[in-house]
Amino acid sequence: MLRGASTILMVVAVLAVVGFMWWLDRKAGSLDTEVAPVLEEVTESVPVDINSAVLASDPASVVGETGYLRSIAVADRLGRGAFTLRLDGDVTYPVLLSSDLIQMDTQVYGGDMVTLYGHVFTLNDSIRSVWVDQAAVDQENSSAIPTSPSFFMADSLSFN
Repeated sequence: MLRGASTILMVVAVLAVVGFMWWLDRKAGSLDTEVAPVLEEVTESVPVDINSAVLASDPASVVGETGYLRSIAVADRLGRGAFTLRLDGDVTYPVLLSSDLIQMDTQVYGGDMVTLYGHVFTLNDSIRSVWVDQAAVDQENSSAIPTSPSFFMADSLSFN
């Protein structure tokens, strides 16, 4: 084999790499255009006053709502993170405190009048058992969780 061929091949390889880089630079330069950011429209849910009569008569209809339950009586305390509200007559409705309220050691007892802000979610048997497993509801009160199709997750709570 020729001794000078390796030097020639090395020079050709370097020139090929330099040529390729020059070509990439020219292509990238032609792509320099002003790109405006496309912002996704965020629909903010406006907090509403959730009607306790509607909550008592058709609790599934308010699933997904965000809003306030104002000046409503607490029926029973179920544990450190859950209680029930007394709606119309004998109808009780479950409330779960957010982790922030539980960490602040918020204590709610039967007979308290409260105003809550939060979200309404679907409630089923597996969620009820998680409440007991996570100690939000005391074991002896597990049967006292209402069989409502929804529950209120309270992000804030104030006493009236």
